[in-house]
Amino acid sequence: MLPTRLLRLLLLLALAVLMGVPANAAGPIRILVGTTLIEDIVTDLGGGRITTRTLIPGSACPGHSDLRASDVSFAGEAQAVLIHDWQQNMPMLQALRRSAPDVQSKLRVVSASGNWMLPERQAEATSAVAKLLANLAPTDAKNIQARTKARQGRIKALSARLKSQAAQAGLPGARVICDVMQRPLLEWLGCVVVAEYGRFEGMNPRQLADVMAKAKAGKAVLVVDNMQSTGGSGKALADDLGARHVVLTNFPGADAQAATWEQTLQWDVERLASAMRARR
Repeated sequence: MLPTRLLRLLLLLALAVLMGVPANAAGPIRILVGTTLIEDIVTDLGGGRITTRTLIPGSACPGHSDLRASDVSFAGEAQAVLIHDWQQNMPMLQALRRSAPDVQSKLRVVSASGNWMLPERQAEATSAVAKLLANLAPTDAKNIQARTKARQGRIKALSARLKSQAAQAGLPGARVICDVMQRPLLEWLGCVVVAEYGRFEGMNPRQLADVMAKAKAGKAVLVVDNMQSTGGSGKALADDLGARHVVLTNFPGADAQAATWEQTLQWDVERLASAMRARR
């Protein structure tokens, strides 16, 4: 008669075969992620146990990125595909569903709204991703929880430090015009947005004239572009206004010195602070 422990092991192996789970399933989990914002959190909380691939590079516009054959291949082997709520119906996701039909069953939408560059929204997103990861790797749930707590602490500390840095640079109360995608961050820092704009190719001359009129009436001192949408298009507006021009990013990985969310937020605030100091 087989020993009880050996019998249990054989039963587990048999179940693994029946369910299509390899006997060495304790290996790294593979997760396809929608953006570098999700990638940063997954990598941090995964503690080296998770292999990721990102659909949209940090410097790319989410609406103008193409699906790659390697994305489809990775999706087929991944345990999950984590995306933002705003990605669900984008052309890239529709193409991925067509190319890899089983992706739909792996899709997990991270339930965190708003601009994740803001510390409060980043903390919310971290909690949401942690919950999804704990479900995917229940045996690592305690470690994920500990790493989540540590990340939440860093978010809180960074938020206070950057608010202080912004105040010292004179950002609170500074009057600005900006790409609509950067408005949340600027208002979080205390700036007064007197006008906003979208992609320049999508605006007609009358709309641009209206933005300029509001900028002049509001005495804007900064013109802030979003790297992933307007790029450096606002430079012409800044020159006409005699204002400083700044390009910020809404995603980690757009610059070599801003690989993580923490580094990226610091990078953005430092660029704004530098522009304000240059005015003096």
